[in-house]
Amino acid sequence: MLKRLLAIGILLSCILFSPVGAGFLLAAAGEPSPARNVIVMIVDGCSSEQYTFARWFKGAPLTFDPYRIGAVATYIADSVIADSAPAASAFATGVRTSDKHISVGPHEKTLSTIKPPPEAERYRPFATVLEGAKLLGKSTGIVATSRVSHATPAAYVAHVPGRDMEDDIMEQAVHQGLDVVLGGGKRHLLPPEMKGRRKDAENLAADLTRWGYRMPETREALMAIREGRVFGMFADNHMDPEIDRRQAHPHQPTLAEMTAKAIELLSKNPNGFFLMVEGSQVDWACHANDPAYMVHDLLAYDEAVGVALAFARRDGKTLVLALSDHNTGGFSIGNSASNAIYPQLGVEDLLNPVRRMKSSASFIWNRLGADRTPQRLKAAVQEGWGLAITDEEATEILALAATLKDGAAAAIGKVLSPRHTYIGWTTLGHCGGDVPLHAFGPGRPAGGVIEATEIARICARAMGLDLDSLNRRLFVDAVEAFGPERVRVDRNAPQGPVVQIDYAGKQVELPANKNFLRWGQTTHALEGVVVWAPNTGKAYLPLQAVRVIEGKKEPLPEIRLAKAGRKAS
Repeated sequence: MLKRLLAIGILLSCILFSPVGAGFLLAAAGEPSPARNVIVMIVDGCSSEQYTFARWFKGAPLTFDPYRIGAVATYIADSVIADSAPAASAFATGVRTSDKHISVGPHEKTLSTIKPPPEAERYRPFATVLEGAKLLGKSTGIVATSRVSHATPAAYVAHVPGRDMEDDIMEQAVHQGLDVVLGGGKRHLLPPEMKGRRKDAENLAADLTRWGYRMPETREALMAIREGRVFGMFADNHMDPEIDRRQAHPHQPTLAEMTAKAIELLSKNPNGFFLMVEGSQVDWACHANDPAYMVHDLLAYDEAVGVALAFARRDGKTLVLALSDHNTGGFSIGNSASNAIYPQLGVEDLLNPVRRMKSSASFIWNRLGADRTPQRLKAAVQEGWGLAITDEEATEILALAATLKDGAAAAIGKVLSPRHTYIGWTTLGHCGGDVPLHAFGPGRPAGGVIEATEIARICARAMGLDLDSLNRRLFVDAVEAFGPERVRVDRNAPQGPVVQIDYAGKQVELPANKNFLRWGQTTHALEGVVVWAPNTGKAYLPLQAVRVIEGKKEPLPEIRLAKAGRKAS
């Protein structure tokens, strides 16, 4: 008997203290209840030093300070320094990909520490947690102060090999059937004759209206909406920086107002919701070495996170993650001007130069128009930043701006920050360090330094979603399903590539970036979008499309995580 008890004790010890055993015990006990809602809050281009400065500027803790649990390693498949597109794609899909890729697999050239991907995974679409939430019956939404077709929001709703493919991204976003989309970028909904920029001449706004979406363009119109699906476009391009919003376009809603309205509308679904919110412009402020632009947009993000946390505390079934995709600008509290005085640097010394700044450097630069003379620049800087700069500084700014092209306004911050503030910058680009992670609610991770790809898995587990099953259900290689002799792609169709499949005497057409198939007069709506990968020439279809073409009616495979003791479909 004693020997038997000892054997049981040894077995339990092995189970308890091994990684496999720990997972066994969790499964045997039954999986924890998933979160009903997941909110991912991303502040683009930010790290802990910016948070510290914002805390000083605010004069109080940030709303997410109590919930810091660790950090996220941000490197991508082909660089130790991330761009927003692959960084957000990792958060959305759980797959580390290459520079400029939007939720598709990496190319073959990777870091020396990363094994190149199998050929089948190169450029293929990978499903996002937002797409999975939709198939779980949840409402879905994205909110951003950039164009909603910009890199970070795009990673949750689209699958393209280049972040600049914003017409394709917007088309996929429209055909994903999201419940709430709020931000800028109206120009990618409209053809040129309607002051848009779509090269395919499609009018996606007309499609949205036909499908019953409300399309507010002002804060007042947004606040009046109480139900239904919403595609709010508050700017043709990006929305305004927070520091400029009141003087430039006061009818644009704040990030916090958009977040609150999105939660109000999405939370009406008893099955819950998934929402991604991006404070888009801290990144651009740091690219421009513009401290006032940065801190005002960061505090706008802080207020938006506060809205999400307040809801999560009331609800009790909401996971909130707050993090950044990478750092930008190499921002520091302290620069060469503070070398000799840093042990005596006071709060007012640090903050007062930035408190005097009443507009972004971009706003100052744009107000110059064609009158880019030293005297005009001196007056504009005095008016916008409260700085009396010299003729030499004005001339230096203008000379540097001439070399920066589209980022000309960055010359103002690059020249003046080191001389008139105690804020340091090391670059006009991105940085490769880890970024802080904050979390609250059910499914909250334990902490430590985690990989960027783990963010998607945290969201998936919280919702009870199996990402592997989701990928098998949403993206089937058309040639693998039907054979090369039956599949071709019309790349010259007026509104973009069309996948054509000959099967059982019928020719089926599936327009890329859209969520339907048709043959003759028959049209079938699909639960996901059709994706064509131009780099490989492959087309990917929802499994539902394959079943419809083949005439099969069996249920689609389950995408929920398996219960204890059962294998996921």
